[in-house]
Amino acid sequence: MSEAKTILLVEDDAPDVVLAKKSIQNLWPDATVIPVQSLGEAYEEYKQNNFDLVLLDLNLPDAYGANTVQEMRRFNKTVPIVVVTGLANDEVVNGALKLGANHVMLKSQIMTDDFVDILEQHTGK
Repeated sequence: MSEAKTILLVEDDAPDVVLAKKSIQNLWPDATVIPVQSLGEAYEEYKQNNFDLVLLDLNLPDAYGANTVQEMRRFNKTVPIVVVTGLANDEVVNGALKLGANHVMLKSQIMTDDFVDILEQHTGK
């Protein structure tokens, strides 16, 4: 039995939160998913928890674009960050990766096997 994962879900769109939580808990039923709606809330959670993974939307009430990754990295330099975005053109993808994201994927992939593979890849299963 693997150790239960703690995942920070930084997403301000409620339907996307529901889908991501469902997909995560299908993979890891014991996982703790902590949803927050802003970078400020994410920082407060970072002060209280150690996370195995961060799922990060790039468009939040207090942050926008690839710089969101850079701001998240200020809280924690090592936790894997998987960007989950609705719009992933080359500029967005390359910018997010350059600023510290481990992976960038589309929100439309949340309920797919690709999403599960990416989560496993970045948490050591």
